[in-house]
Amino acid sequence: MARTTAEIKKTMTDAFMADATIRERYGLKAGATWGGTFSDVSVENVLLWVVAACCHVVEVLTEKWAADVEARMASAVVASVPWYYKVARAFQYGDALVLDEATQQYGYATTDEGKQVVKYVAVRDRGTSVEILASGEKGGLPEPLSDGVLTAFKQYMNRVKIAGVVLNIRSQRADRLTVRAMIWVDPLVIDTDGRRISNGVRAVDEAIKAYLKNIVYGGTFNKTRLTDAIQAVEGVKDVELGDCQYMTATGTAWTTIKGNNYTAAGGSLTVEGLENSMSYVVES
Repeated sequence: MARTTAEIKKTMTDAFMADATIRERYGLKAGATWGGTFSDVSVENVLLWVVAACCHVVEVLTEKWAADVEARMASAVVASVPWYYKVARAFQYGDALVLDEATQQYGYATTDEGKQVVKYVAVRDRGTSVEILASGEKGGLPEPLSDGVLTAFKQYMNRVKIAGVVLNIRSQRADRLTVRAMIWVDPLVIDTDGRRISNGVRAVDEAIKAYLKNIVYGGTFNKTRLTDAIQAVEGVKDVELGDCQYMTATGTAWTTIKGNNYTAAGGSLTVEGLENSMSYVVES
């Protein structure tokens, strides 16, 4: 915040009175003050007031200029991956876009979160294009957008995007996943059918599903983290992870995941067949 003229003048007078050379030239005694030494109409007082007033004007103008620059920067479009994520989530199904003549950008007249049906978004910069994967939500999990919503969403994104940028927009079902593993368990806690003795819950199955659910939409499945999630289950002593296979929504055959990581084409993964693919062994 810009200082007042009085604040600036006091800074100057304090420095003036503290200067040893000036005190000697003026013959000032110890404890002398500015107000007790110079009158309001003295040359020194008037001169410092004029300088302080000029400094105040400069500070006010600088502050206003900085605010204008920040406002322009805030309204400018930075076509980054986070920007595309933000505008994709802001889509409102059923509302028309309005052109802001001041910024020449499209937006909505009012924000209505109840119409923001795109709940999951993953944006990937492909160099010559930008890939956007989007989904709604059902039961706390990603759900593909209906044909009508997807058509409207594509039109919206093509209007708000930066001119010249090619968008590849998709919405599809989660990839299917199977996991095979040998698990050594404490028979006092988990039986050989994989159920927790205290409540009958298939604890390892639940841990696997929880891990998959917590992967950020569009993120990467990691075998090591899956193993860690299984080993964190009470009663599990050791894990030998076998093949992990996936099938995309448009696929027709299972594919074994090579290496340690896999990024789902559909943005998320749903596991199936755990009751048949997990083997439980009592630790000897």
